[in-house]
Amino acid sequence: MAPYYVISSPDHDADRPHSRDWPRAVKISFAAEEVQLIQGKGHGLGGGFYSFDEFSVSKWPEFFDGWDTDWLLEELDRHESLAAIEETDFVRTLRRHATLETEEH
Repeated sequence: MAPYYVISSPDHDADRPHSRDWPRAVKISFAAEEVQLIQGKGHGLGGGFYSFDEFSVSKWPEFFDGWDTDWLLEELDRHESLAAIEETDFVRTLRRHATLETEEH
């Protein structure tokens, strides 16, 4: 099992049980070197899993649009590969901008 840091959007479709657009979540595991992008809920839930080497925030501008992720985009985009990010530095930045939430997978 690997720990994942979870950064979640607000649910802009809170009054609907199914949505393909909201909420959104980015789950990052330094132990598994994996990024998960999850979007929607109910019958609209979807997502993808990417290794640190293949993931690039520049390929996902619409996923990050509409919620407060400028700090996250800046942090992830500063490095050629997410593998170059120090986990302790990432957690420090995360705590300054969001509530620290983790999951085990």
